[in-house]
Amino acid sequence: MLLFIIATTIACNNKSGSEKTTESGFKYIVYTKSEGTKIKVGDYVTLIMVYKNEKDSILFDSRNSSLPLRFQLDKIPFKGSFEDGLLNLAKNDSATFFVPADSLYTYLFKGKSGMIVPQEQTGFTAGSLVKFDIKVLNIQSPAEAEEEIQMKLSAEEKKEKAELNKYLYDNKITIEPSEEGYYLIIREKGKGAAIDSGKIVSVEYEGRFTDGKIFDGTKQAGRPYTFVSGAHHVIKGWELAMKKLNAGDKFTLIVPSKLGYGEEGIRNPRNGTFIVPPYKALIFDMSIITVDDVPAVSGR
Repeated sequence: MLLFIIATTIACNNKSGSEKTTESGFKYIVYTKSEGTKIKVGDYVTLIMVYKNEKDSILFDSRNSSLPLRFQLDKIPFKGSFEDGLLNLAKNDSATFFVPADSLYTYLFKGKSGMIVPQEQTGFTAGSLVKFDIKVLNIQSPAEAEEEIQMKLSAEEKKEKAELNKYLYDNKITIEPSEEGYYLIIREKGKGAAIDSGKIVSVEYEGRFTDGKIFDGTKQAGRPYTFVSGAHHVIKGWELAMKKLNAGDKFTLIVPSKLGYGEEGIRNPRNGTFIVPPYKALIFDMSIITVDDVPAVSGR
C-alpha cells in the first residue's frame, strides 16, 4: 500500500516535515504545499525524483541526466505506487513517498518485457520500503504538452534525420525504408517457422547508435532474449519488422526514434541516466534463434 508523505515546509530535502501515518496505513510528509490544481491521470508531469532503499543508498536520481524527468501519468500501475501519491501534489509541491519495495520490484522487473531479475540484484530489499523524494516542476494537460512536444520535435527530428542519413550514406545503405519508416537488411535468410502474433520468439541481438556506441545486447546478458510477438513486450519497430521474419533469419534493423523510444528515451532504473537518449535512431544486428508456440495448459 502507498505510504505517501504530505506536510508543510519548503523543499524535498528539507527534513523539518513531520511524518504521519493514517489509520489505513498511509504515511506522508509534504515539505511544500501549494494551492494549485492537483496532478490527475492523463497529465504530463515534469519533476525531480530521487529514490533510495532502506539503507538510504540512492537507487535512482533524475539529476544525473541533463534533462528533468518528464512523462505522461497515463495510469496508476499499482495501489501504493509513487504515481498514486502524485495525485496529491500540485506544481511546486515537494514531498517524500514510501513505497513497498516488493510491489515496486514486481512492477519494474517482473511486469515489463517478460524480464525476470532476482530481487536481491535490484536494491529493492524484500519487505522494506523505498523512499521517493519528489519535487514537481510542472504539470501540463495533454494539449499543452503536445504543443510543446511538436515545437521541440521539429528541431530534434531534423537532427535525428541528419544523423541517420549520414549513417546510411557512410555505410552505403541504399534500400528504401518500409512504409512505417524502418530499414530491414536481411543478411541470411532462415528456413524456420514464420513469426506470428502469439509466438514465443527468441533472439540474439546487439543494439547501437548511429555513432557505433553499443547500448544493449544479449552478449552482456549471456543468453538470448525471449518475448511474445504481438504482446507489446518490445519496441514498435521490432514488432513491425518481426511480421516479415522467420526462425534462422539474420539481419540488421534500423529503427527511427518514432518506432523506438521517442521523445522520452529510456532511463536506467538504477541511477536515472539515459540508456537511450530522446530522439535517437537505433541499429540492431539480430538473429532469430527460435519461433515456438505458447505451451498448451492442460486442465485437470
